[in-house]
Amino acid sequence: MQTTTMKDQQISSEDRRLIHRILLDFIILTLLCMPLIICEYIIEPFRRGFFCSDETIRYPFRDNTITLIMLALFVTLLPAIIVITVEYTHYYRCGRTKDTLLLFGRNVPVWIVEFFKHASYYLFGALLTFNATELGKFTIGRLRPHFISVCQPQLADGSTCDAPQNLYRYVEDYSCAGVGYTRDDVRQARLSFPSGHSSLSFYAMIFLIIYLQYKFTWRGSRFSRYFLQFSLLMLAWFTALSRVIDNWHHWSDVLCGSLLGILGAVITAIFINKDFRTPLLQCLNANLPHQNSTNLKDSMATLPSFTQRHEVA
Repeated sequence: MQTTTMKDQQISSEDRRLIHRILLDFIILTLLCMPLIICEYIIEPFRRGFFCSDETIRYPFRDNTITLIMLALFVTLLPAIIVITVEYTHYYRCGRTKDTLLLFGRNVPVWIVEFFKHASYYLFGALLTFNATELGKFTIGRLRPHFISVCQPQLADGSTCDAPQNLYRYVEDYSCAGVGYTRDDVRQARLSFPSGHSSLSFYAMIFLIIYLQYKFTWRGSRFSRYFLQFSLLMLAWFTALSRVIDNWHHWSDVLCGSLLGILGAVITAIFINKDFRTPLLQCLNANLPHQNSTNLKDSMATLPSFTQRHEVA
């Protein structure tokens, strides 16, 4: 009876430590969301002047080929589907889909724990990349290629950029008429550098490419993994190209945004998620009798703080 009571106290103590780790990680992720909220609803981007004769900001306004909803699906739903499919398939091929970990008194399949582990690293890196992108946008305040069309600037003397005397004039004191456009459209016209679509899409796709290089194998085809990786890369590439085609970004905005996303993905996948720095463990128990539980001391060392446990189902 005394042994059972001590065991229950031990599990309760570990549960409390696990809750503390989850809360700490949640606080960190919340803090990373705060700059995004501040940039979106509180502060204004740097107010940059312009030449009325600058042809690079006189392009017509066009709708997005890759909308915000499509971008959100690319960077959230698509990675989730790929990671959870690969994790389940890997454990299924090893005959270990019934392996579980004891979390909060419940047996949780190991492949689900692996999915949430990679998802947490992915989310952390995505917020870092997004914050770096927003910092560039609001610090530089570069005007988009369609700035003149959307802003329709009116100078302090009441004239416009179409007036002959303003042709080569550098304008700093102006207001935007924005006829036919919303206030948010006018504000977005000053947030060109770097490209957020490019940084987020390249971050998501490069992270998945590294993940597939580490996790995905298929003996039925030598080129299946490389074809999938190439398709993901082309998806990010097309998203970046569309920003120039749609007159939402200059080519240099797209270049810097793409490099920022690639850098964020490499840092996250290799230096933060240390699973990608070690060889993938093969099916060590493939030839052993199947068990309903497993001892994962080695793999638990790589889990994020909110999934580290000493108890195994």
